[in-house]
Amino acid sequence: MSHPDTNRAGSSLLRPREPLVGRLQRYWRDGGPWGWLNAMAVSVSLVLVLGLLSLLVVGSFSHFWPSRLVEVELTAQPGQSPTALTTTRGEPAADNRHLLGELMHEEMRRVASGEGDDARQQWWLLQTSSRDGAAASWQWLPETLLDRMTFPSQALMLEMRDGRTLYGMPRALSDPMTGEMDHTPEVDDGPARPLSEDAEPLFARLQMIESERRQLQALRLDSEALSSRYQALQQSLASRRSATADGAAAQTQEDAELEQEMQEELEEVRSAFIEREGQLSALRDALAGGQLLLGGNGGYEGRIALDDIRNAWRPNAMGFSGRLMMTFKRFRDFVAGAPTEGFGGVWPAIFGTVLMVVLMSIMVMPFGVMAALYLHEVAHQGRLTRLTRIALRNLAGVPSIVYGVFGLGFFVYGLGAGIDELFYSERLPTPTFGTGGILWASLTLALLTLPVVIVATEEGLARVPRRLREGALALGATRLETLKRVVIPAASPALMTGLILAVARAAGEVAPLMLVGVVKLAPDLPLDDSFPWLHLDRKFMHLGHQVYDLAFQSSDAFSSRPLVYATALVLVVVILCLNLSAIRLRHMLAQRYKGATE
Repeated sequence: MSHPDTNRAGSSLLRPREPLVGRLQRYWRDGGPWGWLNAMAVSVSLVLVLGLLSLLVVGSFSHFWPSRLVEVELTAQPGQSPTALTTTRGEPAADNRHLLGELMHEEMRRVASGEGDDARQQWWLLQTSSRDGAAASWQWLPETLLDRMTFPSQALMLEMRDGRTLYGMPRALSDPMTGEMDHTPEVDDGPARPLSEDAEPLFARLQMIESERRQLQALRLDSEALSSRYQALQQSLASRRSATADGAAAQTQEDAELEQEMQEELEEVRSAFIEREGQLSALRDALAGGQLLLGGNGGYEGRIALDDIRNAWRPNAMGFSGRLMMTFKRFRDFVAGAPTEGFGGVWPAIFGTVLMVVLMSIMVMPFGVMAALYLHEVAHQGRLTRLTRIALRNLAGVPSIVYGVFGLGFFVYGLGAGIDELFYSERLPTPTFGTGGILWASLTLALLTLPVVIVATEEGLARVPRRLREGALALGATRLETLKRVVIPAASPALMTGLILAVARAAGEVAPLMLVGVVKLAPDLPLDDSFPWLHLDRKFMHLGHQVYDLAFQSSDAFSSRPLVYATALVLVVVILCLNLSAIRLRHMLAQRYKGATE
């Protein structure tokens, strides 16, 4: 008795070999190469995404990582004197023979030699202290001018509140009591040492000043509250006296006692307000009195108010752990800080971006879902409906700047101007809603993303089986109840897909926002603690606009380049968090209604 495997092997040996062309045709017909092509496309996409994130992280790292400071000693060459050196902004060098700063870049350049051949020479880009309110000054130095490079451990790097970056050697610190410059300030523990050797007294004073600034902010808020309370009591007391004087009835004993209590409270509030103002004045004087003297070694020379310093550190004296902690601290200040005249932080831009996306989602989702329900469930599937679907798909491809022009003309100059004439006529000609604001920006982006939501929702409705509708109607449900209880819940994952696509497109748009409300620097957030809390007429900041402004409107390209990468990285992270929240919600809905569309 023969074995089955033996028979199968023998039959395969007797079968004629299939030609190569036939095998290739069968391979293509079975879809063999498409699987490999799809896997390759996914791999390339992942590599590109990881490459983008790596570029943003590495590009922004140079701004937050405290690199070492270098002191460059220059040497005079025939026909060239170090006294003639100037920075890229035309400023004279701080020292004829020395420069202090950060080495940011090096490159090889071709220079003409005396023999007629081009020789290669190394050039160094040195970032030095700024003197004109910009982030820094820059100096290209050839290697022929560099005599010696050292890394002084006591060199200071100062981040100023106006956006400047200063480098220098500490020489003296003002005495808190007398205001005189002290070269050997006292310390809490240990003997006094010259400030040029030990900068710990400077760091202690800066920490104390930061504490005083927080105390000053609390006192300022308390003073504003007392001032508002004092004005309210004055108005209440004046109106009560006016009513008593004009009234026919005489003032009762109870009214007199109440007026006396109000008068006493008014005096208490006035005394507290005067006390707070005195404390504020004393704190301001204390903050304005502290000064730091820098000088020598080619760095910044002169006196600096301690209150103008945001951060100070000695990069050359830091170890790896200290540099890492400083990097996280600077990145935290960048994310959570407020913008300044220089670069500052991006927290208002993060808040404005998220708030605008939330408002846009609230506006676009109801209209998009209702339009999709009408087109798929109610409207007659004729030529007009097909033309409407074609128009919606074409609207999804319209350039975003066209939506911005429409929003400017219809929302701002049309609806906004009408609202001002009806409800805010006393403020005219100063517009309230007749200018750009977060409301009009959200509505403009809602129009921009409406076709995406409609198309995604309609595709989800098409995947709901017809038997679910017929079963609900057979059990006695009305058509509205069927849509509300059966169709919409079953299509809810598709609704979330439309929301994800809308958020992904709206969060990165910049062109339409520049016409309808985004600004470089907003004085107030759209959301605060004053009624009505959400101020839809206010302008706002946006991360995408910050990237554009830093990349194309900055006067210092070298300083703003890392901030472009950092702001873009924050924007990517914000969009990723918003999308992950929507994806999580979609997954929960898909699990809840699993099987409804099968």
